Amino acid sequence: MYYKVFAEHSESSTILFRFWKINSENLVIMKAGSKIWREAASIILVAKTAFTPTIKPTDFNYKILTLQRSAKSGYMPGSYVFPGGVLCHADVSTDWIKLYEDFGFQLDSFDKLSSKKCRPRLYQTENSKELPKYLSLRIGAIRETFEESGVLICRSYKINYKERSARWASFIEEPELLKWQYKIHDDPYNFIELCRKYEVYPDVWALKEWSNWATPAVSPAKFDTAFYLTAFQELPPVHAEEKEVQKLEWASPTDYLVRNVKEELILGPPQVYEMSRLRNFMDIDELLKFANERSKEGVERYFPTRIKTNGGVCTILPGDDLYSEALDDKMAYMENLPASNVQNRMFHKSAYHTEICISNFQPKYNHVIPIPIQSAKL
Repeated sequence: MYYKVFAEHSESSTILFRFWKINSENLVIMKAGSKIWREAASIILVAKTAFTPTIKPTDFNYKILTLQRSAKSGYMPGSYVFPGGVLCHADVSTDWIKLYEDFGFQLDSFDKLSSKKCRPRLYQTENSKELPKYLSLRIGAIRETFEESGVLICRSYKINYKERSARWASFIEEPELLKWQYKIHDDPYNFIELCRKYEVYPDVWALKEWSNWATPAVSPAKFDTAFYLTAFQELPPVHAEEKEVQKLEWASPTDYLVRNVKEELILGPPQVYEMSRLRNFMDIDELLKFANERSKEGVERYFPTRIKTNGGVCTILPGDDLYSEALDDKMAYMENLPASNVQNRMFHKSAYHTEICISNFQPKYNHVIPIPIQSAKL
């Protein structure tokens, strides 16, 4: 293990020192003041559950895959999250370019994956010797999703993907997938070996940019995470990774949120917010159409500010009148929040129960406003 040190000018013209931890494990960015945000990627994986019109206007014809973190997890143990995780050096390796070239894809084949508009720092490629971020983030998300759930989002020339029932890499038998799931968990470099052995490649085109969340500075574990959305035309078989995942679950956005309000399960703030956004779409085809078009606009980085009040902890998000980026690792305290016109925030009434408060807020980059679940209506 060793470290590389770089100095760069920030927007305020001060010098920031960036330390890259170089090993086969996680990519880590360390900034002055020991504030660490690890680069990560996650997939909001939706799957169609009905091919007939919905009977009630409140019916979703799709479900979302989540995993419950291990009770021994060092970060948010027992919570329900979307599959994904931290990028590692296997994800940024230029060996992937050679793999794609073997299937006839040149680098310009991926041009449409990177929006030319809003590009937060996470999506900017800073090392010319590594894979471009619009590829490495997607490959990392696909690898982590396979490790945690056994869902392999890889294509093969052996399958006609125009058929509705076609699934990614469905020709690989389950025992083989399980074997590789464990091998890749132990060594991420085995992911490219899996692709070579079975002549498949990560379907990076299927992942649509959805959002970018960074954990607050007050959080002991810090992640800067790209969220992508993708969809199956039917529920795929899943298998939970035994060391880090307690169980896998499929449910509608409303089901998850109602259970959170009833304190039956824990959802992280990004999961509460994104599930609430998904409530705008009852039909999976409408959701995919929206996600495809919206992804061209780029994403806004949601770097929350946490404020402790007498009524509980409040997370303030971009666009809120009270929002400002806070880099202090100590949570601010206010007896009560002052009155404000525009609100884009979340109240954490307990470890289980998070509610969204939206007022006069319009999201950037053609995104949709969350539709919250209010406990008073249950």
